[in-house]
Amino acid sequence: MIDGGAKAMVETIRRKLSTVNGMVALIVVVALTLGLILGSPVGRIVCGIILIAGAAYAFLRWNKPQLTRLRGRRETQEDVYSQSPESNMKKLLFDDFQSSGGRYVVKEVQEDAEKTVVPSTKSVQPVVVTTREDKAKEFQVSDFFDLDSDIFKNDAEPRNEFNFLLNKALLAMKEVLFAHTVAFFWANREKNQLVLETTATDSQNFIASKRFTIETDVVSQVAANGKPQLLGRINPVSEKDVVRYYESTEYIKSIVAVPVYYFKGEAEKLPVGVIVADSKAEDTFGAETLGLLGNYTKLVSALIKSYTDKYDLLLDSELLSSIRRMQDRIKSDPTEVTILNSLAEEASRLVNWDFLTIAMYGDEQRGWVLQKVVNRGSYAYVAPDEMIDFNESVVGKVIRANAIEGIENIAAQKAMRFHKFEKIDSEGSFLCVPISSPNRCYGALTLESRNKANFAGNEVETIYRLVENVAMALEVLYMNDLVKDFVIVDELTGSFNKKHFLKKLEEEIQRAEDFGHELALVSLIIDNAQELTNRHGADGFDSILNQVAKIVRANIRSYDIVGRQDTDSMGVLLVNTTASEAYLWAEKVRKLIASYIMTVGGKSFSVTLSAGVCGLSEGMRKDEMIAGTTRLLSKAVEDGGNLVRVL
Repeated sequence: MIDGGAKAMVETIRRKLSTVNGMVALIVVVALTLGLILGSPVGRIVCGIILIAGAAYAFLRWNKPQLTRLRGRRETQEDVYSQSPESNMKKLLFDDFQSSGGRYVVKEVQEDAEKTVVPSTKSVQPVVVTTREDKAKEFQVSDFFDLDSDIFKNDAEPRNEFNFLLNKALLAMKEVLFAHTVAFFWANREKNQLVLETTATDSQNFIASKRFTIETDVVSQVAANGKPQLLGRINPVSEKDVVRYYESTEYIKSIVAVPVYYFKGEAEKLPVGVIVADSKAEDTFGAETLGLLGNYTKLVSALIKSYTDKYDLLLDSELLSSIRRMQDRIKSDPTEVTILNSLAEEASRLVNWDFLTIAMYGDEQRGWVLQKVVNRGSYAYVAPDEMIDFNESVVGKVIRANAIEGIENIAAQKAMRFHKFEKIDSEGSFLCVPISSPNRCYGALTLESRNKANFAGNEVETIYRLVENVAMALEVLYMNDLVKDFVIVDELTGSFNKKHFLKKLEEEIQRAEDFGHELALVSLIIDNAQELTNRHGADGFDSILNQVAKIVRANIRSYDIVGRQDTDSMGVLLVNTTASEAYLWAEKVRKLIASYIMTVGGKSFSVTLSAGVCGLSEGMRKDEMIAGTTRLLSKAVEDGGNLVRVL
């Protein structure tokens, strides 16, 4: 085959021939002209010599046979270039993918009209040679960016972000190494397990289980001693013992596994994970592969650090938010019910669980009782108000020891969670956290999941901190109740608090029976209390209640008793007074209140109240007298309010 270089040489020769002919012709013309001008014989002789020399040079330099050969070569080359691209031509393939010392393989390739797949004697990715008519690939943004990935659309949770980035790293390793499978395993030495995190594989035979016991296979050896492993020829008979992450024989020939380290402070001797790559070709990986994977393990270590730092920060942030929300609810309604409901709600935000219970001491039951039970599924579980076996159950043990108890596999331990009569599926994991302050243990919170080992170390610590704040809130609540027991007068109304008012009521009933005196109890309540609270706020309603209490106290005798019965109601004990006389007194106070103009927050208005009157009859006890006035008071409110009802 004559290439373009020969053609260029022919064209150069032609140009040179034209130039030489022109020069010779010029010399001849100049010599003849000088011969005619010069008259002397010597000049004519010199010109003749020049003519003869020029003609001889042209003849010797470019003779006719050589021109004939050059012309023939040019015609042959032009014939070659005139052939069409579809002419029958042979292609030879030189395979240089040979092992050291091997001979090069030369093959003749038959070209396909559409594309040609270049074969190779080595197991590598096929190279596709396209025809001239194929257009170059037009790259899109999606070739360089995951347009549909949620990782870029929303604020990704740290674990999702870690899995996304780790998966991209494994895909890159798989492409660079021409591997069949690349996988990442966590090494959990506490449970002696390998835990599969993610994989990039061409296999449809990858095992479904994500947990493996650390044994003698390649991945286990790296996890156990931290030394990389490289095998170039794996016998199919022993493949199942070397490679354990396939359901059946995958005919793996080569495998490489390297350790992944992560530590804070001093270096750890053992890895936290293992990266493994395999291939169906022998001797696919070498020493250079270990160096390349070393760079990838450093990248994965950096991803682990980023993930753990973000996860810790996220848990701390969510814990602070939960504590703040819980405190806001407790401030608005500082009761035990509010505190326990807030604990259950916030625990569901921080940890995944299927069952939640809160055990507290019950005064009426004289023992530890399940005060709250939340069952998210339709599975059988304990019910509220069931008693706890304090001596034998896990919950009782936690309350006695004031220490956290976790069970990763309930079926393996077969522990009694609450009592011996519980009918609960023995599957999953269980966590019990004591609700305790520095002074006292108030109960226990339990979380249960149908998944084994569901509660991680960080999550347990987060729940403990949340429960710790709940215990402090209960401590404050009970301390306030204790203080109130020693305070006789209610600060808001200037009257007796509820406890001492009831105590005084009991004393006056006994006195009236002993001396044969009359006694009447009047219960007063401000009408539309909730509407007034919504309009003027809690502080505004307290101001209204204070002004009503002043009017009531201004219209009683020195030996009559006024006290709080509830948050929005008051009680008045009228000593040596019949029920009819008490009715008249209540009507008088009702009219005074209705005509009194109050000012709250710069706004003037009036309020009304309703009253229930009950006189003491023979043999009547304190609870019966209170129940009578409460029933009459409800009747007055139902009839529209601003009324007095008497028994």
